[in-house]
Amino acid sequence: MPRTRRLGLAIAAVPLVAALSGCSVVAAFTPHVEPAIYDTAKELQSSSNASLGSMTFVPDDAKVIRIDYDTQTDEAIMTYTSPTLLRPDVCKGAAATPKPTIQDSWWPVSGVPAEGSACPGKWVAFAIGQQVYAIRPATK
Repeated sequence: MPRTRRLGLAIAAVPLVAALSGCSVVAAFTPHVEPAIYDTAKELQSSSNASLGSMTFVPDDAKVIRIDYDTQTDEAIMTYTSPTLLRPDVCKGAAATPKPTIQDSWWPVSGVPAEGSACPGKWVAFAIGQQVYAIRPATK
């Protein structure tokens, strides 16, 4: 009788093990991206976003600031609207625009320039009209 009981428990455990294994496989493919949205630059500046690095290039007139941040790689993408585009004298020189691995509906599919402005916090920023986009490549 104990042998039959063990066999029954083993058979009952198979679906549970399979389900748990499936969950861990799915979790491995799920991006660990945290979205954030701020109405104004003032709201962005008053938030606790130290993990995103310096964003001093965002001008005071920036509106509807969207950020997606990967908690595993530290990669981040950002967009905002501003007639000023970038805060003057903050970004220095040009840098190649990396292709983000983070995907969001607001990131441009085309029109991304090969180079953007090299900004503090390892951000690379570029503008399309009055819409500014910035990417910080993965550091982990």
